[in-house]
Amino acid sequence: MPVDFRDWSSAAITSLEMRVIDRNAAYMGIDRHILMENAGRSVATTVIERYPKARRILVVAGLGDNGGDGIVAARYLHSWGREVKVVLLGRISDAREELVVDNLGILRGLNVEIIEAPTPYDLLAHQEVFHPWAEVIIDAIIGTGIRGVLREPQATAIELINKSSAYKVAVDIPSGLDPDTGEVRDIAVRAHVTVTMHRPKVGLVKEGVSQYVGDLVIADIGIPEEVEHVVGPGDLYYMSYARKPDSKKGDNGRVLFIGGSREFTGAIYLAAKAALRTGVDLSVVMAPRDVARDIRAHDPSIIAIPLDGDYLMLNHVDQIMEQVGKSHVIAIGPGLGLREETMKAVVELVSRAVDVGKRVVIDADAIKAIGELKRQDLITKNVIITPHAGEFKWLTGVDITKEGNVWSRAVMVRDVVKSSLRGGVVLLKGNVDVITDGERYKLNFTGNPGMTVGGTGDVLTGVVSALMVKVQDPLEAAAIGAFITGLAGDLATKELGYHITPIDVLENIPKVFKRLMNVDEIVSSSIHPQALKLIG
Repeated sequence: MPVDFRDWSSAAITSLEMRVIDRNAAYMGIDRHILMENAGRSVATTVIERYPKARRILVVAGLGDNGGDGIVAARYLHSWGREVKVVLLGRISDAREELVVDNLGILRGLNVEIIEAPTPYDLLAHQEVFHPWAEVIIDAIIGTGIRGVLREPQATAIELINKSSAYKVAVDIPSGLDPDTGEVRDIAVRAHVTVTMHRPKVGLVKEGVSQYVGDLVIADIGIPEEVEHVVGPGDLYYMSYARKPDSKKGDNGRVLFIGGSREFTGAIYLAAKAALRTGVDLSVVMAPRDVARDIRAHDPSIIAIPLDGDYLMLNHVDQIMEQVGKSHVIAIGPGLGLREETMKAVVELVSRAVDVGKRVVIDADAIKAIGELKRQDLITKNVIITPHAGEFKWLTGVDITKEGNVWSRAVMVRDVVKSSLRGGVVLLKGNVDVITDGERYKLNFTGNPGMTVGGTGDVLTGVVSALMVKVQDPLEAAAIGAFITGLAGDLATKELGYHITPIDVLENIPKVFKRLMNVDEIVSSSIHPQALKLIG
């Protein structure tokens, strides 16, 4: 059995978490061909070590990545002197996944028989390879990609595998078993051994699944632990981007921004505009009278509600709370200033918003207010704060700039958050952002020195606030927000050099989404077919 030398890989993860890790591994430069090669070799090694006397091995492969793992295993077993046959559940010409196509191409050049079986009848015509020919059958049919009830020819293939007297080795997940719940909706392969990749999936360790899983082997396929702590394109799988066809105004996010003062008028506008660019329906600003008037004059897409006076005051709290009740997320801080009454109003607003269960983003001067008035107890579940190093020290008393190694700094920040705060998520801004809830942590490697221009932090606040609507996990909302904002800044700086403004950053946010997601396909699916004909 392949030896796993890692001491951090035993905790179970969901299939979604594995998808995130896979994509982020590629983002960190680990070629997917390498991962599939390592996965297939691990399966082949397990077969040889468990069943050294077996000479005839059948691989039953689907057309997805799970099938690709099985095809690689077939190549290794052939190379190691076993007689190998592959039953492909489809035609070779039907394969679309790049890695599957590549590895099928390699296998076709070898002396390995590939039986194409796009229908149950094709399988039944070759059922003798399942029994009595095969001594070991490798199940590489579906893996973690199962969706709903099994289709054909997969269902028939599983029946034939289970009826065989051969030993069964499942690749990643026994086909038919739900990787997250351990449920079997129809039928599933009853494996003697399951070789799962990187970490066990949650469904494999559920009570009562041993009859399908058999012995569980965790295969190290070459993904280092650090990959799990990097925010990258994979994290966008956590985000809900599509919209319901019958959506109405406000369904896709209403964010309330509280900020601005006589001296600082632009910060709260930038945050509100960034939220719109990230995809919420409504950005509502509550700001001192002159700030609200300027926003109204400059940009009618933002709802600006004036507050009497030049600063946030305690007598504004009740008026603001009326809008809090209508909003999905509350963001407070940009441009507020540090007057004593303003700080008291911040604490009162955050306290009341948290009490009524609202998601809250705290930035800039609001962070300083929390620290100055010693109300760190307000940073609880569903609260994100976005400090830079100075504000973090103001809040916790800890100077993290002395730790030069980014990975050590991340662990240090995590530990400080765990010991100093009651909960919530800290997005510590820097050359490398650190995002942590005191238990988990992530690092963000997007962003550049051009973003030291004033206002980019306010853009980040708007992006994170919008993502608090669209991402269930606050830590992921903060991490994705840092990643997207930094990448938007990278695009702006690459185009304009060190001459960017925060407007350039926020205008690049939609471009980031188009680079990372299939936005055109998602949007086209929601447009009426008649209109789609006209716009192409």
